[in-house]
Amino acid sequence: MAAMLQKGETMNKQEYMKQLKQCLRRLPKEDFERAVEYYEEYFADAGSENEAKAIEDLGSPKEAADQIICDLALNYSKEPVKDVRRGMNAIWVALLALFAMPVAVPLLFAGRLLVLSMVVVVWSLLLSMLLMAACMVFVGPVTILAAFTVLFKSVSVFLSCIGLGLMSMGIGAALMYASWLLCKKFMGWTLRRMAGILQDRKAEKKNA
Repeated sequence: MAAMLQKGETMNKQEYMKQLKQCLRRLPKEDFERAVEYYEEYFADAGSENEAKAIEDLGSPKEAADQIICDLALNYSKEPVKDVRRGMNAIWVALLALFAMPVAVPLLFAGRLLVLSMVVVVWSLLLSMLLMAACMVFVGPVTILAAFTVLFKSVSVFLSCIGLGLMSMGIGAALMYASWLLCKKFMGWTLRRMAGILQDRKAEKKNA
């Protein structure tokens, strides 16, 4: 950010919050709003007379934003994944936290890329499985409807089509449910791995 002010250097609350919002703009909407609300309340509690001191204590907007994102990612990793949408939000926040870290340690950078690559590959497989399941569910009713076109020509073909249609719907529904369960499991595993990297980096920073 070109015109980022240094902490405490002629910066007021409005300018600080403007820069902080800019740094947090990639967060999911709910997390963004909660973070902004927290800092608005922080400044309100400090009062206008202590505004400069509050800014000095918080550090630069970039530092505050990175800390918020890291804390959010760690908090997400401690909660079970209850639905896919929330799980996707949690993974996105964890990725933001990982790539907000300094890349001075080559091994740490390689670890981030490895985690990201694993996420992309596994999600591609899960998406393929989900699409296949959806196609099977769709094909089932179509096959059953098509069976009625041969009802008066061949009863055996009619019954075979009905059976295939029902089987396709059943297998497709089972695959969709399995995909949903696998998504939740994989999200939880991914969040724990990312949280481990974040914890290791925090420990390194603390001991440095």
